[in-house]
Amino acid sequence: MKPLFVTLCLLALVFPIAALPRITYPAMSALVPGSAELLLGKHTRGGVMLGADLVALFAWSSYKQDVKDYTNRSKRYANIYAGTGLDIPDWQYQDMQSYLSSDDFNDYQEMRARNYYLIYTYDPDGYAEYLSRNLYTDEEAWHWQSAEHQKEFRNLRRKKQRSAQYQSLALGALLLNRAISTVDALFLSKRPSSKPPAMHIGFNEDKTMMLHYTLEF
Repeated sequence: MKPLFVTLCLLALVFPIAALPRITYPAMSALVPGSAELLLGKHTRGGVMLGADLVALFAWSSYKQDVKDYTNRSKRYANIYAGTGLDIPDWQYQDMQSYLSSDDFNDYQEMRARNYYLIYTYDPDGYAEYLSRNLYTDEEAWHWQSAEHQKEFRNLRRKKQRSAQYQSLALGALLLNRAISTVDALFLSKRPSSKPPAMHIGFNEDKTMMLHYTLEF
């Protein structure tokens, strides 16, 4: 749908003979920033907004792919060097960044539960329930081959998180560019203009018809 809309905008830029309803311009800028400015004769401004949108869109797409790649790489790495499955939940990967093995994690949870439920409050039932909810089973167990493998896993996860942050920034740039272009198109479409449209039909002194085209920078 969007490629078709871009094509129509480019055609309208080349052949802007017919005037469009005022509400059309903000709607165009909301979908394709700079398109309304181009139609309204503000070619430099429109070109900058359109170019910025293309750059931000490319960045968003690239970082989205990076997030996917780092996610898959970290899963495969954990599968090879820690013995996990490939479909475990994300919160388990978080624990794997902090503990060398599921046994280390379970030992720490048992210590916390024992101090609270058996020493501080003395609640054996609560102790048993906490352990059943928070310990890893044998099927969920993992064990890193070395601390260096765990460190490399952390690096992969950090790269994924960093790419996700950059992807969010690129998305913010896309939305901000659309907001600015929409407001700009709204004001431009309300502003009266004494200039003829970029392309219009006029008449020469000898009454012959001529097609005029004006390009502003």
